Amino acid sequence: MIKSIGAGVGLAGLAGCTGGSGGNSGSSDGGTTSSSSGDSSGGSSSSSGGSSGGSSVPLRVAGGGGSWGENRRKAFTEPFANGEIAWDEEHKVEYTSAASNQYMSELQRSPEQPAYDAIELDGQRAAILGEIDAVRKQTDIEGFDDIPSAYKNEYMGGTVAFPRGIAARADMTDKTFETWDDLIDPDLKGKVGFEPWSNAGSKYFYVINKKEGGTLDNIEPGLEWMREFVEVTDPIIFDQIDQALKLYQNGDMVVAPFLSARSENLELNEGLDMEFTVPEAGAPLDFWGYPITKHVSDEHKAVADEYARGCLHPEVQATFAEVMGYPPCAPGATEYISDEAKENHPMMNPSDEQIERYNVGIDWVQAAKQTNADGEQFRKVLAGG
Repeated sequence: MIKSIGAGVGLAGLAGCTGGSGGNSGSSDGGTTSSSSGDSSGGSSSSSGGSSGGSSVPLRVAGGGGSWGENRRKAFTEPFANGEIAWDEEHKVEYTSAASNQYMSELQRSPEQPAYDAIELDGQRAAILGEIDAVRKQTDIEGFDDIPSAYKNEYMGGTVAFPRGIAARADMTDKTFETWDDLIDPDLKGKVGFEPWSNAGSKYFYVINKKEGGTLDNIEPGLEWMREFVEVTDPIIFDQIDQALKLYQNGDMVVAPFLSARSENLELNEGLDMEFTVPEAGAPLDFWGYPITKHVSDEHKAVADEYARGCLHPEVQATFAEVMGYPPCAPGATEYISDEAKENHPMMNPSDEQIERYNVGIDWVQAAKQTNADGEQFRKVLAGG
C-alpha cells in the first residue's frame, strides 16, 4: 500500500522549461511535466514497504503523476514493495511524483548528489545523464540482453514504448490524416491540438522539420511549417494528456498529434469514434524506463539494481501494458497480456509499414542536447512570432 505523505508543486506555464500547467494532476505519458498538486518541494511523496527479507534501506524512486503515475506504481513499485511477480522479497519504497525535467535538471546540476536511486525517464535523456556519469550502465542487469536494441541503450532498458501519430475524432470530421500537412486546414481552425515543446511537441517538431527538408543544424524549415500551422489553425496547446482526453471528449478538439494507446482508450472507455494514423513521413516512437543513479551508497545501489532487474521482467511489463495499452519492451511480455487487450490495442503490435514509418532517422540524443535553444524559437512561433 502507498499512502500520500506530502503534496506536489504547481506546474510552470508554456514559457517555462516544463511546459506544464497549474496544480491539477495529469498524465505524463512520454512527456516531461507531470506531477501532483501542492507545495514548493516540486513533487508529491508517498511511502510503502514490506518489513521482512528485503533491503534495510528504501528504494527512492521518482516518476510521473496523474493516471499515468498511478498505473506505473501499480505495475512496478507496488509489486516491488510487496514482493510480487518478479520479486520474492518485500522492500521499502519512497516514491516521489514529480516532473521528469525537474529531477533531470537536478541530476545535471549535481550528478554526484542524487536525491533518488531510480528515476522514470526516456532513453534519450538517460543517455545524456550517462555521459556526465550521473547514472550507471544497466548492461549487467538480468534481462537487459533480452530487450531489443530499439528499446534500450547501455544506461537503460526500456519498460514501455510510445507509438505516436495523429488521432482524430472520425465522427466530427470526414477528413483523413495521412500526412502532417493534413493538420493545416482552415475548416478545423480552433479544433487542432498540439503539445508544448517540453512535452512531446519537440518530438513532433523534429519529425516535421526533417520531412520539410530540415536537419538538426537547420530547423528553419520546421519553423516555417509551424508558422503556417499556427496562422491557419490557431491550435489548442494542451499541457497534460488528461487535459487532452477531456478536450476530445467534449468535442473541443477534433485532431492532434497524440499517443496510440490513449486514442484507443478514448474509443474503448468513452465510446468515441477515433481514427489513429502514423503519417507517411513518420512519427516519433520513444521508450521509457528507470535509469539508476550512480553516486549513492552500496546499499542503495543494491536495492536499485534489484528494482531495475524486475522492471525488465516480461510479466511486470505486461501488467502495465494490459491496463494502459502501450507496447511492452520485453520479449515474451505479450504472452501475459489478454487477447482482449491485444485486440483492443492494435498498436501494441504495429504493422511492418507502421514500424518502418517510425524509423525516422533522427539523432534523438543530439536533439535532446539542443532542445533548450530550439525550444525558444518554437515558443516564439506559437506566440505568433
